[in-house]
Amino acid sequence: MMNDLKDYEVTVARFIGGQHRAVGDPVKMTERAAKYYMEPHGTGLKLPNLVVAPVDDKPTEKPAAKTEPAANANG
Repeated sequence: MMNDLKDYEVTVARFIGGQHRAVGDPVKMTERAAKYYMEPHGTGLKLPNLVVAPVDDKPTEKPAAKTEPAANANG
């Protein structure tokens, strides 16, 4: 819905929503209002960085080697 409030982070100290905001301040706004403070329309806001737990890409054990059954020599 267009009226849902989303979280944004201030990237440039300026007046946003009638209040002076410092860099790093969280702001709740609708997408429609925030777009004028974001690229390509303007500057001053960004979507906040979400903290994501690091993922270990390395497997803990080496996978077992695949072996093919030996071919019957007598045929």
